[in-house]
Amino acid sequence: MKEIFTQEDHNFSGNFIIYGYHEDQEEFVISIMRDGHESIIGAFSEGLSSEEYNSLHKTIVENQDHIDQNIVRIAPGICVELSFKGMKNNKILAPTFVSFQLDTDYQECTEENLILTNLPFSREISLTNPSKKYWPNVTKKEYISYLLNVSPLLLPMLKDKHLTVIRYPNGVGNESFYQKNCPDYAPNFIQTDRSEGIDYIICNHLSTLVWLGNQGSIEFHIPFHTIQSNKPVEIVFDLDPPDEKSFDLVILAANEINKIFSSLGIVGFPKLTGSKGIQIHIPIKGSDLTYDDTRIFTSFIANYLVEQHPASFTIERMKKNRKGRLYVDFLQHAEGKTMICPYSTRGKQSPTVAAPLYWSEVNDSLSPTSFTIKSVRERIEKEGCPFERYFHETNPSLPTVIDKLQKETS
Repeated sequence: MKEIFTQEDHNFSGNFIIYGYHEDQEEFVISIMRDGHESIIGAFSEGLSSEEYNSLHKTIVENQDHIDQNIVRIAPGICVELSFKGMKNNKILAPTFVSFQLDTDYQECTEENLILTNLPFSREISLTNPSKKYWPNVTKKEYISYLLNVSPLLLPMLKDKHLTVIRYPNGVGNESFYQKNCPDYAPNFIQTDRSEGIDYIICNHLSTLVWLGNQGSIEFHIPFHTIQSNKPVEIVFDLDPPDEKSFDLVILAANEINKIFSSLGIVGFPKLTGSKGIQIHIPIKGSDLTYDDTRIFTSFIANYLVEQHPASFTIERMKKNRKGRLYVDFLQHAEGKTMICPYSTRGKQSPTVAAPLYWSEVNDSLSPTSFTIKSVRERIEKEGCPFERYFHETNPSLPTVIDKLQKETS
């Protein structure tokens, strides 16, 4: 959210709830509704006439609920419109009174509405049917608010990559379809790149992300290379359990792979798929490795795992022959293949997210559907992003490892 309100020389505005009056600072404390609860977002005293100031102060004092840390609290009900200069640490900057909003229900003073009121996007974007249910408990407006919140982390992963989306125009549980070609009705600001007869959307900007969200794009799938080259910028291992009850095999496989990586001086970044598995990303941007080169490495890791744990893991492609074992999908990492993008949502009944993980979280208490739109937003605010070092890591030891494997097998 804080990334949205950073435009220079720009005044933002929105409706807020009067939370109370701070006696020491002689300011009116304001809040918004966030995930169904009041959340303090700042305080103001500027912009009010003496009459308005005194009237509001008197109303709070006469109708106070209690006093908490020198704030005279009042039950939510009074709404005001304020202008402000930006946001820092989830608090608005330099708020100024504009008007009382006596006809506004305080429940409408939400984080989502504050964001949507101040969309820093192309004028060609219009949010249609914001109350449409994308999931049983998530509206389109709330989904787009999620996209805006995670955009500083999501957009770098999408940058300069051919995008395939799965759209659910009428919400999850209804008809869905894959979309690779940019539709004819897309606005002019949508960037595309033509490859093999397909005009792929390139989602490098916030405006494109919001437009896609408005179109019902729930899942974002990307290749392993960018439009600048057909050489991969990362390697991804896909750990696919036989069923949702066998997630313990995923945990075992991920930790076994991490042990191998550690011994080879390789850094991997795990993420939940938002479905039933885990994928492990290995950044290799800046290397000269081809898909043929990376196949040598992924094949070695997969075969080694199967040799060490034949009862638990397999590289058998036919599901009927896997016999309850976890499939280590090293063939998925190839030109023309795609994966779910980190921080993308999934078209499941619950609004799960392909959430990046810290390695310490890859343990028996982890659930394949641990993270949803709501929990991921809270997690980022409190704990940051487990992929924070992703774009700084190049895994320089990997070419040497591959070269050695190549010589051993030739």
